[in-house]
Amino acid sequence: MPPKADRLTQDWTGAEATLPRDRRLMGVVRAPREVDPAIHSDSWVAWARGPAGERVDGQGGTPDAALRGFVKRMRESGQAFSVE
Repeated sequence: MPPKADRLTQDWTGAEATLPRDRRLMGVVRAPREVDPAIHSDSWVAWARGPAGERVDGQGGTPDAALRGFVKRMRESGQAFSVE
């Protein structure tokens, strides 16, 4: 298994590769930071924004799990490019 930082880099790169060109991967944070920075939970959120500001996200118990959850959600919604 790759070291934790390498795994996170791989998952980030994989998540970016699933995005259509009009979306941008914005980050991975402990939820729900965007609502209130003082509120944290045990889950992590990876999210992207589209050209009209719409948000797509995925959650997980770790940053890399959130990125994998994001990819899964993009694929399930039919919005992802195929990177297989």
